[in-house]
Amino acid sequence: MTPFDEVRRTVTGHGLELVRAHPRRDRLHLDLRGPDRQRVIGQWIDDATEATRVADATPGRVERLGSRLVLQHDGADRRLPALADLVAGGAELVVHRPERRAVVRYQRGDGYVYTKVVRPSRTAELVRRVRAAAAVPGLSAPEVTQWDEAGGTIVLTTLPGQTLHDLLTGVVPAVVATEVGRAVRTLHSAATAPDGTTTHDLAAEVDATRALLDLARTHRALQPREALVVDRRIAAAAATIAALARPAAPSLLHRDLHDKQLLVDGASIGMLDVDTLGLGDPALDLGNLLAHLDLRVRQGWTQRETAAAVEQGVLDGYVPDDRTRAATAGYRALAAARLEALYAFRPGDLPGGGQPAK
Repeated sequence: MTPFDEVRRTVTGHGLELVRAHPRRDRLHLDLRGPDRQRVIGQWIDDATEATRVADATPGRVERLGSRLVLQHDGADRRLPALADLVAGGAELVVHRPERRAVVRYQRGDGYVYTKVVRPSRTAELVRRVRAAAAVPGLSAPEVTQWDEAGGTIVLTTLPGQTLHDLLTGVVPAVVATEVGRAVRTLHSAATAPDGTTTHDLAAEVDATRALLDLARTHRALQPREALVVDRRIAAAAATIAALARPAAPSLLHRDLHDKQLLVDGASIGMLDVDTLGLGDPALDLGNLLAHLDLRVRQGWTQRETAAAVEQGVLDGYVPDDRTRAATAGYRALAAARLEALYAFRPGDLPGGGQPAK
C-alpha cells in the first residue's frame, strides 16, 4: 500500500471522502466531505508526534482521528488567527488551506463580499501586490477595500459576472471567448510592470512542475511508472519551448490563468487571483488556459466541441504571432504534465476514482 493509499483508506474508514489533497513535503492538506456532504478541512501529518503538537497548538474545534489525521472544523487554524472568528460570525468558508491561506464570503445585499485570510506576516506584501495588479491599465481585477495586518485579513471588491468555468457547461457565445483572448492580450501588453514583479521564465516553470511531480513521488500519489511518463512529458515540453526564439520582450503574466480565474460580465472580462503576477513568456498563460480547457473535457465538465470553440475564440481575440503560437503548444503540454501530478491528489475531481486519464 502506498502512503497516499493509506491516507485514502484511513479517511474512508472514518466515514469521510477525500475530495482533494494539497501536498507538502511532510504532510497533506485535506479537503474532505462528511457523511452528509458537508465540507471538512484537515491535515494528514506524516509524523505522529508533529500531528499531536499541531492539534494541541490549534485553538477551536480540532479533532484527532488516529495518530496522523487532524481535522480543523469551523476555521480552526493556529496560523490564521482571524479565520475561526470570521466563520463564527457567519462567513462562509470558500477556501481553507490549513496554516497558509483561506477565503471567506459574506452575503451582502444581492451579492457577496470576499475576505482573504493569510498569515499576518504576509498581509502587507499581499496587499501591495493586489493593489499593484489592480492598477494595471486595462486589467479588471479586485481591489482592496480594507485590511488588518494583525489579523491577516484583506477585504476585496467583488467583480460582477460568471466564471468562464460555469459558462462551459453550456454554449459559450463566440464573443465571450474572443473577449477573453483580448483581455489576456491587454494584460500581456501592459507598458510597465508593478514594482517588485519578478521574472518567471521557462526554467522557473519547469522547476515548479518538477517540484510538484516530486511531491507526487514522495506521497506515491503517482506510481513510479506513471511519474516517469510525466517526467518525460515535462522534458519534451521544455525542449519544444527552448528550441524556439525567446519572446522579444517579457510580458506581464497572470501565471495561473484558467477558466475559474476569468469572470465574464457581458463583454467585460475580469481576472481573479492576480497577486501572482510575473514577467515572462506570454505563451505560458495561453498554454495554461488551453490545458485547463482540455482538463474540463476529461472531467466531463464540458463538451469537446465547446472547448475547441472557446480555444479558437481565445486565439482569435489574442492574435498570437507564429512564435507565441508555437510556444503556446509547448506550455500547454507542460501545464498538462503539471495537472497530471496535481490531479493525482484530487480523486474527487476526476472520473474513475481519481487516477488521471492517460
